Amino acid sequence: MSVSSLSKQFNFFEDFLIKENIKFFSSYSMSKYASWRVGATTPFIIYPKNLKEFKLIILEAKKRKIKFYISGNGSNSLFVRLSKTIIISTKKLNKIKFGSDGKVTVEAGASLNLMLNRSLKKGLLGFEFSSGIPGTIGGALITNAGANGGTISEILESVTFLKENSEIEVPKSKILFGYRYSSITREDIIIKANFKLKSGNTATAKENIKNYIKHRNKTQPVEYPSAGSVFMNHQNGKAGKIIEDLGLKGLSVGGAQVSHLHGNYIINTGDAKIKDVKNLIEKIQKISKEKEGIILSTEVKIIDE
Repeated sequence: MSVSSLSKQFNFFEDFLIKENIKFFSSYSMSKYASWRVGATTPFIIYPKNLKEFKLIILEAKKRKIKFYISGNGSNSLFVRLSKTIIISTKKLNKIKFGSDGKVTVEAGASLNLMLNRSLKKGLLGFEFSSGIPGTIGGALITNAGANGGTISEILESVTFLKENSEIEVPKSKILFGYRYSSITREDIIIKANFKLKSGNTATAKENIKNYIKHRNKTQPVEYPSAGSVFMNHQNGKAGKIIEDLGLKGLSVGGAQVSHLHGNYIINTGDAKIKDVKNLIEKIQKISKEKEGIILSTEVKIIDE
């Protein structure tokens, strides 16, 4: 699509958003959204308030052949270039419905922290693993997010996707899960998911969570903007240890720095630019490959048109 043609489609799209009274911002810098506090400017960021609006937006974007990226908390992403890509935020798609026998239905944009707190209040266990993970249900399912000895796939029953304007429920048995991996792709549109939790001793769970948080605060640079773990662990060892053994803690490119506290964290020391973070990621990968023959794959999603 030519620049003038795309511009025309964006104008039509904006008219549609205004007509449907859907909340959006134009020429929006993702540095205000992403947890790294760096990010490219998108033509539009849109905040559907319910699933009906969410579907309408996606249908219109497809009709106009406009590229879109669905984002939850922007906590595991580096937005490098977005001149032709709009962002659809799921932050308001956060309804949680508790059923019987520990069954829970959760919309894709609900944060893991919200899900954890709500389930504990109901006397249900299963989401304790997510303590300290800043993501949403949708993003967590794509990466099979995990920590503290558990992963989201362990309590999953099914995922509902939007396909050709229809909601299709897929059982867990039809989805592949592995270490920081699932067969769900970024192109798949997650609507909601069903989980099976169990009743248990929430007092013990809360004590464990306190210990998780205490450990996290000691070992991770929580006071700086970051995207959490940047690289996936390798068969040769944990990514943070590999980076530390290479002597790369403290390595900087502009305002981006490998944390002195944790080798697998790249922090924004205050004035990092997109290129600083991207270049530092690539520099770490280059050094790791050249010195140890280890290819470090990113856990964070890099969105670069």
